[in-house]
Amino acid sequence: MVHVTTCNTDQKHDMLIDPSTVIATDQAVPTGRLLDGSSDHGYVEEWQEPAILPDGRQCYRMYLFDDDDITDEEGNHLDADCYPWDNDHVRRILLAD
Repeated sequence: MVHVTTCNTDQKHDMLIDPSTVIATDQAVPTGRLLDGSSDHGYVEEWQEPAILPDGRQCYRMYLFDDDDITDEEGNHLDADCYPWDNDHVRRILLAD
């Protein structure tokens, strides 16, 4: 379960949702957000994937990846196609404006 938020932070909200029920509508793209010093400190990349909640609201599935997620055993950077695009890496659901 992950929090449904109105801002892209680790702020807690009453609404929790199983990310598997939030259906992607397009490809994920990197946000380029600086994560050091934020509530997401320790992660190296953030991606957002347009999606729709079960109630029809537009949102984004927000993925966070650390170095182990995006590099191979030799430390080489993986192509984004090889990232672990699974529900375990969805940190929050961000409501669209």
